[in-house]
Amino acid sequence: MPVTLISKKQLQQAGSVRLRDILLEQAGIVMVKDNGNSEGVQMQGIAADYILILIDGLPIVGRTAGNIDLNKLTVNNIKQIEIVKGPASSLYGSEAMGGVINIITEQPTTDRIKSSFSILTRGGAMNELDINANTMAKLDRLSFVAGINLNSSGGFDLTTETPENRTMYPYQNYTGNLRLGYTFSQHLEAFVSGRLYHQEQNTPFSDNLETDWNWNTMFKHTISDTWSFDYTFYATRNKTESVFNGETALYNRSLLRPEIKTTLSVSDRATLIAGLGANYDALARTSFESEKNYEAYYVFGQYDFNPLEKLNVVIGARFDSHNAYESAFSPKLSTRYEITDWLSTRGSVGYGFKAPDFRQLYFNFRNTSSGYVVFGTETIHDLYAGNESIEYLQKQLKPESSIGYNFGFQIQPLNNLSLNLNVFRNDIQNLIDTYEVNEFLKDAYVTELHAEEIGLGKGTRIFSYRNINKVYTQGVEVKVNYKINDNFKILGGYQYLDTGDKEEEKLIESGTVFVETDVSDVKLTLFDYFGLRNRSKHTGNIKLFYDNYEHKFSANVRALYRSKYAIADTNNSRGIIDKYDTFVSGNLQINAVVEKELYSLFKLQFGVDNIGNETGSSNADVDAFQVGGVVNDAVLLLGRTFYGRVTFNF
Repeated sequence: MPVTLISKKQLQQAGSVRLRDILLEQAGIVMVKDNGNSEGVQMQGIAADYILILIDGLPIVGRTAGNIDLNKLTVNNIKQIEIVKGPASSLYGSEAMGGVINIITEQPTTDRIKSSFSILTRGGAMNELDINANTMAKLDRLSFVAGINLNSSGGFDLTTETPENRTMYPYQNYTGNLRLGYTFSQHLEAFVSGRLYHQEQNTPFSDNLETDWNWNTMFKHTISDTWSFDYTFYATRNKTESVFNGETALYNRSLLRPEIKTTLSVSDRATLIAGLGANYDALARTSFESEKNYEAYYVFGQYDFNPLEKLNVVIGARFDSHNAYESAFSPKLSTRYEITDWLSTRGSVGYGFKAPDFRQLYFNFRNTSSGYVVFGTETIHDLYAGNESIEYLQKQLKPESSIGYNFGFQIQPLNNLSLNLNVFRNDIQNLIDTYEVNEFLKDAYVTELHAEEIGLGKGTRIFSYRNINKVYTQGVEVKVNYKINDNFKILGGYQYLDTGDKEEEKLIESGTVFVETDVSDVKLTLFDYFGLRNRSKHTGNIKLFYDNYEHKFSANVRALYRSKYAIADTNNSRGIIDKYDTFVSGNLQINAVVEKELYSLFKLQFGVDNIGNETGSSNADVDAFQVGGVVNDAVLLLGRTFYGRVTFNF
């Protein structure tokens, strides 16, 4: 299984403030905006809906259109970030179908109180202020970690010709975290941790509040040197409130998770992990008739062993039983074999799944002014109960599922040179798709549903959800680490990505898909097919680091590249992306940082992001990216910014 580790030093060297900042600098990871200007992370071509975000192994809730806002996650107090690409449902269940991003926070290791304070200010294309304060210690049996982050911005606007509608409006937020630990004896430890995030954002049209908190209690019971139990109770809630034209829109999501996990060292060469738990999930929102609740129960196990001295095998599986959808079984197998001292190979195959979310089952969204409504599958069946046509519409959605394959090599021909190569493929089926109900019924020669039956205006378009597509993502990832000497180091990464919808490919092969060109209509072939929306064939980075240990000075330059991609079908080829479509241009961004440590007490840092001021201006005049003469923000980039930071350690 391909795993990327981002250390605290890398976070500091990149001048990162939020989780989004550092993820943007990883090869094969891109940030994608949807039509509502919500943004999510994409890995191996798999969308944000299928990527699980964790803090110390515990999930963050509160998605907008399937996306977790990574700008609300500060990198303050982070020890490292682990990124697992490919299906990870065998340990983490739903939402880990495409991978996991796990934020691991700092823990005290000495009995000395360690504290730090930092302040960062940014200017240029965006103004920002970020302030951090942290303290931690391990005092006899008691340990503690505490931190606070204050972050505010004046916002920014990528389309300055519409100042009344900014890309991001000014905001202020704070994040506080606390972790306490106590050792009762050599056999029993207890930990309590909490995190609180609160943001306020006001626009000319609305007032927006968001509060996000989580609380975790864990007891670690060590029975012997080889056997232990972890007892965990986790609670989290995400609440947003928006007041628009006097009307309040509410979103209130909560999750309770009790879990028991045991770890047993069977021998020096084998370890068994097993556990069971439950998820009690609830969501109340304005577009639901009432609060909705999920209950899910799960068991999991993993056996890590070395049948041969140079061969490691990990076998894992998880079973999820849910009260609203079919049960899911998620097995996984991974291996690593050390061929020589400088060459090893690894491979994995795993099954992943994602449960239908509350929105897809219970949504009751009515935009009558624009002439359409969106209903979840349960809602539309309730509204049209007794109508014979409703029986043709899917009511119980199946979990989306995937099988992921990874195979690669780790090569270290020289002590100062390492190379990682990984080939991957993900096959996903039962994708949940939005569709227009009456268009589907018309094609099936079934009587259409009438909006007037439920008090809507005649001609209102009705949308719902169904399982339909089968898609794949596949490609190659390469990482290079070359230490030139004690002072200079080069890191590089590259991903080639190929994606496709199998139903679209069948349609093209049938010879019935034509595209409009300036000359004439052209029949599409598979050679013309580009793949899925918002996927770039090529992404990569190259980074040069310099460290002067004698004078405690460092500097780095980092270049990030993303090739062209399409956000929509622009030539009326039945929603298919092909080479004749209009593409968002590729872009290259270069960032640089210099840092100086003074008297071992504080550090000064100065950086520039997007030195070349790449703003995506080549996309601004393209008609296909404009609505009402205004360019879509999703095809533009934030321009050059400058920042300075001072950090005190004491």
